[in-house]
Amino acid sequence: MNAFKDGILMTLNVSKWSAAKKLNPDDLGLTADQIPEFMRLGRKLLIPEEERNKFTQIENNARNALERDSFTFPVGNARFVPRHRILDVDNKLREYQVIYMAAIDSFLDRYHLIRDEMLEKFSQYRDRLEPFYPAGHQIRRLFSFSWDAFELGESSFQEGEAIEAYQRFKEKLQTQFDKFLNDVVIDLRYQVQECCLRAAERVARGEIINGNSIKSLNHVIDKFMALNFVGDTKIEDQLKSLRETLQTTDVDALKESETLRTQLGAMAAGIAKEAAEISDVSEITGHYKRRLEMD
Repeated sequence: MNAFKDGILMTLNVSKWSAAKKLNPDDLGLTADQIPEFMRLGRKLLIPEEERNKFTQIENNARNALERDSFTFPVGNARFVPRHRILDVDNKLREYQVIYMAAIDSFLDRYHLIRDEMLEKFSQYRDRLEPFYPAGHQIRRLFSFSWDAFELGESSFQEGEAIEAYQRFKEKLQTQFDKFLNDVVIDLRYQVQECCLRAAERVARGEIINGNSIKSLNHVIDKFMALNFVGDTKIEDQLKSLRETLQTTDVDALKESETLRTQLGAMAAGIAKEAAEISDVSEITGHYKRRLEMD
């Protein structure tokens, strides 16, 4: 069974200069004996927190972009990206890579100024900070932004303990893959349930369904269609009907017509109820695995 026919595993690897050093008791004018056992000293920062946060924010944005179009996979820190989302994910990561590299260049261009400002601002601690500032070219090597894509294929092991160990690994991976498929279906259904339930509750409270509400529904529909590689046709068919309704319904008419809002609310509530039902998940994943075996 080719478990990776419909996607690949991807890992995002980002590193950065910590710009911090371990805080020692003498940095605070204390001795080691004066630090209680239940206390642990933190770090001394070599650059302002906002400079460090710029890199953290770019990394977080990139990881969020990867996570939006993928699923957690039970091997290392890998993400499973459906094949028809690979190009979009790769393009997004390239964009963040360019942003990250530009941030590195900007930081290194200003590094001597940042260092001097820190040493001037905390001049009383200059002797405890200045020795820990590396040269700019040394710092650049500490930054990186890359990603890897890979598949787990069949082994070429032939005999002996190696093939036995590989077989045990393969059986364990199969168990993890089965759980992964279940999680994929449940996770997508949960997102549909949450969004549709919000819309249904707005209608029930007599609130207006505005453009933002419609945008949220369309977003969850698009995401489900893009990531539903397992083949949850029951929810997919209902979302297609919801999309047709949204495409043929005028937003202004929804604001004015209680009847239209009630109909939309009932449809959203029905989909939310179906998405909350997970008793058929094993049937869905079983059908998907049988298709893999036939390919």
